[in-house]
Amino acid sequence: MSVWSGLAAGGIGLVLIFLAAGTPIWECRIATAGQVEEWSYRSFSAHYQVSNNTTSRTDVRNYSYAELATTQRSLSKVFSNYQFYLFLGILSTVAGMGLSAATRWKKIPGIFAGVAFAGASAAILYATMDILFAIPTAAGTDISTQITTLGGRMSDNSLVWGPAMGLFFPIGSGLAFAWASSDLWHLRPGKGKLPMRGEVVSGPVRQGTTVEMPPPPVEPAPIVPPEPVVEEVFVIGSNGLLIKHMARTLMTDKDRDVVGSMISAISSFVREAFSERDGEVQEVSLGEHRFIMCNERGVVVAVLVTAGETDDIVPRLRHLLTVLIDRYGSRMANWQGEALEGIEDELHVLWDPYRLPPPPAE
Repeated sequence: MSVWSGLAAGGIGLVLIFLAAGTPIWECRIATAGQVEEWSYRSFSAHYQVSNNTTSRTDVRNYSYAELATTQRSLSKVFSNYQFYLFLGILSTVAGMGLSAATRWKKIPGIFAGVAFAGASAAILYATMDILFAIPTAAGTDISTQITTLGGRMSDNSLVWGPAMGLFFPIGSGLAFAWASSDLWHLRPGKGKLPMRGEVVSGPVRQGTTVEMPPPPVEPAPIVPPEPVVEEVFVIGSNGLLIKHMARTLMTDKDRDVVGSMISAISSFVREAFSERDGEVQEVSLGEHRFIMCNERGVVVAVLVTAGETDDIVPRLRHLLTVLIDRYGSRMANWQGEALEGIEDELHVLWDPYRLPPPPAE
């Protein structure tokens, strides 16, 4: 997964919050012989409408919850608490999106953005659950003792009450923030560039000036083995069928024929090499080409490497297999050719290793 999908989930959650702000959360209708009163409670105000059956006159008023505290004290307190946690969730969302942008530009780990989105999800879901259970008691105190549940009606329809759409928007928003948190939690910052060394300017030294001693010699940096160059990736199911194939570059018709031969050879090798040895890693060399294959629960991920060291490929393959089995395990076990949405994003970790958390210590 990527920062962009996390930001998209956070943006969807924020839109749902703003939709909830203008949508009724809970409504109540009281009908008598002379008039009909209707109360509509939103996130930041209460809408009151009274219709006179004799004169056909309708009066409409809007109250803030601070104004409503004198006549409907319990409901005013419930919605004031809801506003507090709603604002807290919005602030956490803005912080999470800002930290996500910092993660995208490789400044900080994604765990900070994940924590911010988790806080937003917790605040919004708590506010929704709190108001869900608190409204019946508060309405029973302020409006009518006959109100004991979140929704209901009297047999003669003189009293009708129940939740509106505005109660469900925050739930969707909280779930979107939870998805954004899970999407960003594992991301790691990329490698930063080393600072450039300062230039040394030589020349005559004037009298009266202080000559600085040269810095101590710096030990040469250890030689870092070259990164492996992954050309092809194959995902093969337990039934020997090729589930997914991706290549680093575009292929010609000739390349497709070569890849087809490779797929056939790999499938045959997988059936023989991994028939009874789950969890092993195999490496096969064919001239300048090297195949590294990892098996887990019958699912095999094989990569074709043309350059670089292959030691760094193994932890990536193990991590990738764990993710694939976790997300697509049941479908991959009985795969018959259907598309697996999102699997391309998972396979990109082999070309972008810095999105992968470090492997556990042996």
